[in-house]
Amino acid sequence: EIPSLEDYAEYFGITPIKGDEISISFSKEDAAKPFLTENTQMWEFFEPGLRIRLSEISPEEGITQRVRSALLEMLPSGHTSIDDLAKRLLVSRRTLQRRLGNEGTNFKEVLSSVREELARHYITKSELPYNQISFLLGYEDPNSFFRAFNSWTGATPDSIRSAGMH
Repeated sequence: EIPSLEDYAEYFGITPIKGDEISISFSKEDAAKPFLTENTQMWEFFEPGLRIRLSEISPEEGITQRVRSALLEMLPSGHTSIDDLAKRLLVSRRTLQRRLGNEGTNFKEVLSSVREELARHYITKSELPYNQISFLLGYEDPNSFFRAFNSWTGATPDSIRSAGMH
């Protein structure tokens, strides 16, 4: 059963407009704002996968794995700078950079790797639209996501998604 227009108005705080398509549009300014409240439905969708990944981490694993785990949780919030990450891991930015360097990597490499892994997961295991995947991966616009995806895979999200559906 489709909710009434009043239900949508109550939930979103605006009066919806009836049309031929079901869609929600946000201004560029609103889309760039961080979440002020928890998004229970989105969390319920992603939590099981995050919990599985977190349970696979042992305390003996290095900083790279800790960074990957933290980024998995941080990406949907849009707060994925090295400073945000260092604060979350309770280390200084310099210490984080040094420890990652000691393990032969750096923040940008780990962030890119996590984004690629999640992008492949979302594209092959869900029907989420690409603009939503882009947002969940912390990109400011879908074009940045498409360029990154092409650099990782040499392919488009559409080609990977359609290959995964067969």
